Amino acid sequence: MGIEEDERPNPDALLAQVQAEERSQERGRLKIFFGAAPGVGKTYAMLRYGQQEMAKGSDVVVGIVETHQRSETQALADTLPILPRRRVPYKNITLEDFDLDAALARRPALLLVDELAHSNAPGLRHKKRWQDVEELLNAGIHVATTVNVQHLESVNETIRQITGIQVRETVPDRIIAEADELTLVDISDEDLLQRLKEGKVYLGEGGQRAMANFFRKGNLIALRQLALRLAADRVDLELRNFRNRNPEEGSRAGGRDRILVAVSGRPEDEHLVRATYHLATAQRVEWLAIHVDTPKGLLHRPQAQAWVWNHLHLAEILGAETARLTGVNVADEILAYANLRDVTQIVVGQSQGLRKFLWWWPGSLMAKLLSSERRMDVVIHPLPRKGAPGEERRSLNRQYLGMVDSPERRRKRNIQYLISAATGAALSGLAALMGSYHLGLAGIFVLYLLGAVGTALFYGRWPAIITLSVAVITYYSFGLSRNLPTTLGSLLSFSIILSLSLLISQLVARSREQETMARLRERRARNLYQLVQDLSRARKVEDILQTSIDQLHRTLGISVAFWLPPDNAAAGEHLHLFPEDMELPASKRHLFAAAHWSYLNKKNAGMSTDTLPDLPALFMPMLSGDTPLGVMMVTDLDLRRAPSDWLRFLETVTRLVGVALESARSFTQRREVDVRLRVEQLQNALLGAVSHDLRTPLAAVLGAATTLQRNADSLSLEERDSLIKNIRGQTEKMSGMVERILHMAALQSGRLELKKDWVPLDDLLVAARDQIKNLCSEREFRVRIPRDLPLLHVDPQLIEQTLANLLENACKYTPAGTMIEVEARTTESEIEVCVIDHGYGVPPGREEEIFTRFSQVKPPIGEGGSGLGLAICAAIVQLHGGKIWVRNRVMVRGAVFCFTLPLEQEPPAPAKDE
Repeated sequence: MGIEEDERPNPDALLAQVQAEERSQERGRLKIFFGAAPGVGKTYAMLRYGQQEMAKGSDVVVGIVETHQRSETQALADTLPILPRRRVPYKNITLEDFDLDAALARRPALLLVDELAHSNAPGLRHKKRWQDVEELLNAGIHVATTVNVQHLESVNETIRQITGIQVRETVPDRIIAEADELTLVDISDEDLLQRLKEGKVYLGEGGQRAMANFFRKGNLIALRQLALRLAADRVDLELRNFRNRNPEEGSRAGGRDRILVAVSGRPEDEHLVRATYHLATAQRVEWLAIHVDTPKGLLHRPQAQAWVWNHLHLAEILGAETARLTGVNVADEILAYANLRDVTQIVVGQSQGLRKFLWWWPGSLMAKLLSSERRMDVVIHPLPRKGAPGEERRSLNRQYLGMVDSPERRRKRNIQYLISAATGAALSGLAALMGSYHLGLAGIFVLYLLGAVGTALFYGRWPAIITLSVAVITYYSFGLSRNLPTTLGSLLSFSIILSLSLLISQLVARSREQETMARLRERRARNLYQLVQDLSRARKVEDILQTSIDQLHRTLGISVAFWLPPDNAAAGEHLHLFPEDMELPASKRHLFAAAHWSYLNKKNAGMSTDTLPDLPALFMPMLSGDTPLGVMMVTDLDLRRAPSDWLRFLETVTRLVGVALESARSFTQRREVDVRLRVEQLQNALLGAVSHDLRTPLAAVLGAATTLQRNADSLSLEERDSLIKNIRGQTEKMSGMVERILHMAALQSGRLELKKDWVPLDDLLVAARDQIKNLCSEREFRVRIPRDLPLLHVDPQLIEQTLANLLENACKYTPAGTMIEVEARTTESEIEVCVIDHGYGVPPGREEEIFTRFSQVKPPIGEGGSGLGLAICAAIVQLHGGKIWVRNRVMVRGAVFCFTLPLEQEPPAPAKDE
């Protein structure tokens, strides 16, 4: 019986589970002591836990603990080894804080780190202590820490509503969700108030102020309820995970629901993100956060763009998947993306005030979502009134992007408004000069319409409205309407023409915005396409990096550099800068520290991030899957002034460069594999050729020597001489083969230097024939060399070797009794020498192959050579600047081997002595 489809394990789920288990084995364990408020005993419980682990034999160290002068807590902390604090100078004072680098160097089995939500001293690597804890966990160090419920990011707004206090130090909820163990430390509100009165929480007047503000009984009850609920949610999550890993213990929980929230540039949408997080957490489903960029929103309102970035950043911290879409109709884009991602619920915010009564308006987002044919629910969440409470909310946009309206931008905008107003007044003056009787009502307003459309075309929507408004005001203020009829029909015509002018100017302004946005997209796409094209042509790592630097500087006007690990180095220990001569905007040591951290943690660092944000550079890791290949450093881009999608664009560029580097690395590896394979093939061919060619002479030598040894007394003198000659001949043959191998090695390694001299070809040919006289004793030679053939300027020994190899090759591959011919001729720039035989020729298609090493052609009669002779000839001729080739004869059998040598001017003959 087959397995039902729904009972089969999901391969993706199994792979994700295996990967999660592998990461958990490499990552340190996190234990969190969780409480409803200060003073419940979290730090004391953490120290007691440290004592228990140390009693079991574990290496326990206190990284940092805040006792707040509580004697019992201080006495407990003194029983454990404590890591010295790091001293950080800041504004004429010295701050003490947790020393992350010392903890990483010490590497204890368990590290106790108090106050997870603490903000680090300025100048340290991370802004928040929870980021330090993450780095410790990634390094494989177990950590125990403490945190209060009011520091969780998702309940930040709820805490403000309960206590009236804005908590500025927050921790992402994913840190709590990813903790291996969560221990709730709880006492009743009465006991906590009693501890506060006894001075066990805050000393002196601090306790009285706390009781009058934060530690009111109603606040403590609400905080305790919130902490208990979050702890229960955590237990419920653990139960669901257990059931997922152990289906036999219970039914599988969870579904396929997915929630989507659409955020805008309103500051109050922060509440919408938090509400969606709570909704998704309660339903245990995935959730998405998106924003739709319209032409208006993409090109204007930097403050709104900053809020969009804040909302998406907050959603990512809370565990959402974020995306930015572009389009003209926001509702259509939201619905299309929701259908694409199988969303079951869409969460939108409803503003307070007059706009909440206009939800039914046909053009509103709410009306379009509610009236669409959808398969998903629309959840409407009421938003607070416009405005963000407190300086903390007003500065969020500067914290992440700093996108403030610069004086240069305001000055440019004011100039556009002045030009627009002057254009409206000038149009009225032109109408006055031309006269009302000549133009009439329609003519005047057509003139105004032209001005408004022109202003909208050059400057946009609001300048066009200003032009038309000033024109209308001056139309009545200067009395231009006195000669025109003022009847009801005229006023109606006036209103229609005015409305038409406004409508047309708005359409022109919108078209201009869409054109500008399309041009920006086209430019961005063209830049990416050009970068891809340039990277695809580069093969070396240096070429890829230099191409990226040149392309980004040429197209975008930004400067980048790269931090790269050397080959075969430990991860990120010796990153070096490319290019090395680049002018750096800060200390190289500080930049290296940021690049090193980004490389190891595979996260962005530097400006616009939470890690080393004070550095004037942005560091982005280049990844291949989960493996870092290096870090791209952007040094002269002010992200506070750049469009909000630049960071994502740079991430795309980083991925492209990473893919190119991975491709180059793969290409290099493939080439190395090919080289190794070729070397192995050559080695095998060498072994085969040597073993084959040495076997016969060795057997002959061994046989002759054995005969001499055993039958020395019975052999005649002639027989002994014959055996000795055989031994000598075979030994010379082996010696010649070894000499060829060594000669070939010298040629290929480049160690052989030419020793040129002026020699005649006849002398070289005679010496070459001497070398092969025993092998070619049954051949007739015919030499045709012109008497006026110039001298050769060559290395005599090498060219003699070339001629000997060609003649020997002709003798081996031709029948006995056939003729071997040698010809030579002169061209304008070369001397050509050919060796012609009447043998079996060269197999078709192998004319070039036979000049490679160990390439052999088996002759019909006899044995072939080692495959090195012709390769040596080719190397010698090429070393002299010539070329060599072979062709088969056409009319008769045989092959023609030819080579050329450069023709050089002969030196003058020496003067004769008289």
